[in-house]
Amino acid sequence: MNDLSRRKFLALLGAGSGLVGLGGCDKAPVQKIPGRIVNAGSPKGHLLRQRMAWADFSPDIAATYDIAIVGGGVSGLAAAWKLVRSGIERILLLEMEDVLGGTSRSGILGDSVFPWGAHYINIPPREADCIHEVLLDLGVIEGYDAAGKPLIASNTILRWPHERLFADGRWVEGLDPDVGASKKQREQGLRFADEMLRWALYQGRDGRRAFSLPLLYSSADPQVRRLDQISFSQYLQGQNLSSSGLDWLVDYACRDDYGSRASHISAWAGIHYYACRYYDYRLEDQYPAHTLTWSEGNGYLASKMAECLGPEMRKSQALVALLTQERAHVRLGYVDLTRGGGKHAIKAKAVVYAGKLHTAPFAIRDMPSAQVRAMQNIAYSPWLVAAIFLKERLPAEQTTWDNALRDSPSLGYVVADHQEGTGGRILIYYLPFVDDLDNARRLLLAADHAYWTEQIMADLRPAHPELDDLVDRIDLYRWGHGMMRPVPGAIWGEQAAVRREPMERIFFASCDATGLPLYEEAVFAGIWAAEQAMRRLGMDFETSLGGLNDG
Repeated sequence: MNDLSRRKFLALLGAGSGLVGLGGCDKAPVQKIPGRIVNAGSPKGHLLRQRMAWADFSPDIAATYDIAIVGGGVSGLAAAWKLVRSGIERILLLEMEDVLGGTSRSGILGDSVFPWGAHYINIPPREADCIHEVLLDLGVIEGYDAAGKPLIASNTILRWPHERLFADGRWVEGLDPDVGASKKQREQGLRFADEMLRWALYQGRDGRRAFSLPLLYSSADPQVRRLDQISFSQYLQGQNLSSSGLDWLVDYACRDDYGSRASHISAWAGIHYYACRYYDYRLEDQYPAHTLTWSEGNGYLASKMAECLGPEMRKSQALVALLTQERAHVRLGYVDLTRGGGKHAIKAKAVVYAGKLHTAPFAIRDMPSAQVRAMQNIAYSPWLVAAIFLKERLPAEQTTWDNALRDSPSLGYVVADHQEGTGGRILIYYLPFVDDLDNARRLLLAADHAYWTEQIMADLRPAHPELDDLVDRIDLYRWGHGMMRPVPGAIWGEQAAVRREPMERIFFASCDATGLPLYEEAVFAGIWAAEQAMRRLGMDFETSLGGLNDG
């Protein structure tokens, strides 16, 4: 694998250039492909726009908790994990969907499991104390060797072969867009790799790494934080780093982790992608950066984290629509989304709000206007994810885990059953929308199954001419607000600090709070909010976030 592909550029929920360029957009489907849109109904979260009042909710005086958690994605589950591990049992997690996990949820068809969103992590760097603690508890990390390197459960490490790229009508191993390129173009790639290695090793004047994970452990050195004020593209132009291959590679990386182009995100966020872990092959003896994955994707981690919750601690299909802080508690009103459900009110001494932060101003009526603006200004990338089920597996020699397409608006696909060793029958296709977000979101929700399946087939046919004879069914999942975009200023700007600020008894989690749409950031944000809530209530606990005060 070449230097540039050490990051592995693995699709979390990446994106392409939008819909323009997909063949067959205006044609009727060649064949009727069975399948469904899993979340075909109107998004449940849109009920928040109804601006409900307390008169709509019937109180349940007996339902009083120490801490309520709004949202059952990774950050909500991390908050619950921390609370339970700290001995707090009077908690309730409320999730509007029927399945926990958020964008890390997984799907099931027959005996098969597969991801509907995030589907991998990497071995966390040394400083990521809370991530190590969670992964140790889940059994992903089994211990450490004499040098302090983590020992990983063998079945979680990504099997070979890892990745390939379809370009110029053929597949090439790895994600090297410079195969056959001129010496000058390849030198650009090597210079870029050296520049990212420099940042991976850089320490600020405060002794902290320039780009840490979690990001709040990073250096506060002004020279580093100023990178959040310009776009990644502007930074690369200033370094005279540009070639057709490098431009594609960097854009692919940004679409991968952030659902955005390099011109959309801050240089700090772009460099963080490469520098927060030790991806460069020249560092592989110092600390591992292996990719970890499961057939169900990060749904595996979400389900393991959820095991700490007893049935009395969780309530699914419960949309929290109203929160009001009162003298000694927070009153929460939630809508029971099950058939025949009603509207109910409960109380909690503190709340961890772990939903998408743009929804918080709809539910929390006494939020300061500056915080409302900060949360309303968050930009989210929409995504379409497709689970493609084949009648027979692709030949082993014709596929890898990650399969990228050079001239495509999509990220290509991953083979969900790759880890099983006999995989190749379930392909998970990722299409992010990176331009004209409002219109893209409307089209995503309005177009039907037949429309989207033909777009997908048209995108994949050049790489797989045989696909029409192999496809058995295609199921779709639509993420209208799939991930926050770390635009310039989103990480270290003024509104970033306001976005994270607690409200007396309400503490904000989710990776939106810190600004990078990563599993590790969601875990950190959930634990951080849980610790803030316990501290507010005077509860004893041992912190999992020593890195906030180190340095």
